[in-house]
Amino acid sequence: MALVIGEVKPGFVANDRGNGTLIPLPPQHGGALGWDAVYLSFGSDFGDVLLRVAIYNTTAKKWRITEKLPVPQLGDRVAVAIQDGDQKVSVGRVQNGATDKGTWPCSYMIETTLKAA
Repeated sequence: MALVIGEVKPGFVANDRGNGTLIPLPPQHGGALGWDAVYLSFGSDFGDVLLRVAIYNTTAKKWRITEKLPVPQLGDRVAVAIQDGDQKVSVGRVQNGATDKGTWPCSYMIETTLKAA
């Protein structure tokens, strides 16, 4: 199983687009190595986080955008569906109330396996 874990940058994308995090994806159900399904999830601690998640699909040549994906502190990881042709994900924080300073820990995880021979 391939596993990648990373952190969503602090700060809000509305204030500075440089606060966004770009996540390249392995090719679902394909690629030179023969990847199987790809899974993407987010988790947070110390406070509830809102994310703007945009997924670029090379087949459709367009972005699927979720403006406010809630990632609760007291809850499971939040999964985001990955489709065939998805190549990259742009993630940025959206302010979740007056107490949200954009610094609560928020991470992503990508999981995949090789196709069975």
